[in-house]
Amino acid sequence: MNDLFNSEVRTPNLELVVECLGQTFPSDEARREHYLKLLAEKLKDPAFRKIEGFPQGTDEAILALSDPPYYTACPNPFLEDFVREYGKSYDSSRPYSISTS
Repeated sequence: MNDLFNSEVRTPNLELVVECLGQTFPSDEARREHYLKLLAEKLKDPAFRKIEGFPQGTDEAILALSDPPYYTACPNPFLEDFVREYGKSYDSSRPYSISTS
């Protein structure tokens, strides 16, 4: 988890694939295409567009500026998936520190 953007992994038969939020894709372009489609669907939801701070741009502009699920030019609808995949429960027995290594 040290490098969340380095998502390339090798399958048992040594095929290179991209892993993202628990899913595998044959390439980073396939990952991007999949999540752009999901984001485009989400942009059609009027309740999603009412979130405070939502940009006034067109769907096309938001999609062009986004690289989901890592970055979206609007409130990121994939944050819950990210936390579910990479988050850890708080453990009061472990000291909290920010490590640069």
